[in-house]
Amino acid sequence: MNSIDINTSQNVNISFDPASIGERILAFIIDMVIKVAYFVVIYLVIIYIFGLKLLKITDQWSLMAIFAIISLPVNLYTLLFESFMEGQTPGKRVMKIRVVKTDGYQASFGDYFMRWFFRLIDIMFSSGLVGVITMVTNKHNKRLGDLAAGTAVITLKSKY
Repeated sequence: MNSIDINTSQNVNISFDPASIGERILAFIIDMVIKVAYFVVIYLVIIYIFGLKLLKITDQWSLMAIFAIISLPVNLYTLLFESFMEGQTPGKRVMKIRVVKTDGYQASFGDYFMRWFFRLIDIMFSSGLVGVITMVTNKHNKRLGDLAAGTAVITLKSKY
């Protein structure tokens, strides 16, 4: 496997191993399970507190606004977790992988936002096909969002 060499601002070379496609997909699946669990809990809470009255709203705009508010944490899940947990989501933390900037600096909110925005193309619009093809075709397993943001997903597991 090719290593990612990062030259820091102090001119120190650091070598990391890129996370494998399998590790990244497993982290994605763990995150998806958490997102689905969130929706199940919210659905049960709405049914328990409001009964079925909330689901019988006839105004389509009100129903879409309620769904948009309820789904906001799921839509911002990756962006918020990567920003506040220094490049990790719960799935990445379980798999011991992390997002790092390839120029040696700490990844910023803008970098995480760029990755999150390109996630629409990589994963959502193409059912993951664009992301997988992009990861397979380059040597550091980067998806389109990583290429645009100048980041890489590395493994934190020790070889030894």
